[in-house]
Amino acid sequence: MQYFNIQVASQLSGVASATIRAWEKRYNAVVPERGDNHHRLYSEKDIEKLALLYKLTELGQSIGNIASLPLEELKDIYSKLAQRPYEEKYVLSTPSENIDTEKMLSGFFLALSAYKLDIISHELDKARTVLSPRDLCLKILIPLFQEIGMKIMRNELSIAQEHTLSALVRFYIGQMIGNNYQKNFIKNDLILITTPEGELHEVGILAASLLCVHYGIRFIFLGANLPAQSLAEAANALNPKAILIGTTRYELMPQFNLEDYLQNLQGELSVKPRIWVGGNIKPIHQINLEKKKILFFASLSELDHFLASF
Repeated sequence: MQYFNIQVASQLSGVASATIRAWEKRYNAVVPERGDNHHRLYSEKDIEKLALLYKLTELGQSIGNIASLPLEELKDIYSKLAQRPYEEKYVLSTPSENIDTEKMLSGFFLALSAYKLDIISHELDKARTVLSPRDLCLKILIPLFQEIGMKIMRNELSIAQEHTLSALVRFYIGQMIGNNYQKNFIKNDLILITTPEGELHEVGILAASLLCVHYGIRFIFLGANLPAQSLAEAANALNPKAILIGTTRYELMPQFNLEDYLQNLQGELSVKPRIWVGGNIKPIHQINLEKKKILFFASLSELDHFLASF
């Protein structure tokens, strides 16, 4: 029987290493062998079970209820929930370096140019099946929408085509976010995720939510265009560890900018969450935010690095 270290087990199963350790410790989900150096070693069956557990949590199952079940019983549950016979290929991840993401992106553009919504839908479903939430975020969604922005500037795509793709992305990522609310979390600190009033673009915060899904961080996705008072009301009721605000610009509305929004928000808060901001704003504005002890992420890669050790 072949055995793999935790890094390979994570890549093949699609489950973050920290999540694997937590499932072992809390639920005895798998019991890995130990090498001469005492490092964990996972069998192919261990990896299959981890992958299957992860897929079942995405389908709304609580890890605490299913972690101790035998593999065959998990397969039966998956078949009923997914409404298709169980096959390993549906749950095991293909190592990301073996996935041609460039070809996948090209497929999106070809389908989008012809408004082939069925193909776009199929490609999105395939991407979320074969990629981890982190890879889906960093290797597909962000490059996809960056390129779409450039194509719109060159008049190669229309705003309507961008909206078409955005609607489908919201549907598929929304499903993943909805299923995520029923999971047990590795990290119990809550993060609220939104954009400020006047900011309608939500791809960035959807991508940030995928990173939270990947790292097992509890979050609530509040959507875009949220007034400061409404955000404060939610925070005061939920007492989050942090509020993550995504934006594509500093000037939100006429005579109303990001710092005005943050000032209004802090004036309404009765709790003291950390305030994080991510997006595309000028360095001078970033410096002003940092002076006010607001953590700023210039890219989703920076956020990814931070959440990995949050």
